[in-house]
Amino acid sequence: MAVPLDQQFKIEKKGIIEERIPVLHLSGMDQHYFVTYVPLPIDIEDGAAIEQWIERMTFICDDLTWLLQQNHTKFWCEVAFNKDFHSMLDSYLRYATRPQRTISLDNYSSISNSKALNEKVSRLMFMCILRLSTHKESSENFFTPQGFGHVIYDNYIFDIPRLFDICSLYAVNNKELLSKMIGNIFKQQEGYTKDLKEAIKSIKDVS
Repeated sequence: MAVPLDQQFKIEKKGIIEERIPVLHLSGMDQHYFVTYVPLPIDIEDGAAIEQWIERMTFICDDLTWLLQQNHTKFWCEVAFNKDFHSMLDSYLRYATRPQRTISLDNYSSISNSKALNEKVSRLMFMCILRLSTHKESSENFFTPQGFGHVIYDNYIFDIPRLFDICSLYAVNNKELLSKMIGNIFKQQEGYTKDLKEAIKSIKDVS
């Protein structure tokens, strides 16, 4: 019978000392370097800047493709403990063009392959976020609901600002699936409901 990832342990040797540690542990990550996202340069006539942007976007595609290809354990070790991943995720959620901003999106049409590249990064990022919000991938790869809630909360996989950004980026074209994803996150970790209420209160207090 399969054991949930949050209940799996392994023995790690340090010299003559053996230590029992969780399988979901920083020692399980590859320390893969993730490139941070930057928006399309304002000056689309700057050939050098555009070339650098295209190269960076290509690296991000490669990074996300690599991450999504990892098995359940490797994927979660990477997203839980790799600071570069969090930097990449935060940069994308902060700077990626919102679908509501049509003027910014129109700029991509004047640069060869840029629209397709931007859409590919967006799609891969959404697939990554979908996997991050899923506590059971299969009968062999899963968390207990409580364990999943602790992992995503204690390792800052999601927080209220990130969830707001995710909604602003993907609700227009993926509302139904995104609703299920967000619902599962709040269902498995009640701390987010408390954080959301506190965020709303803070906004009301200064408005």
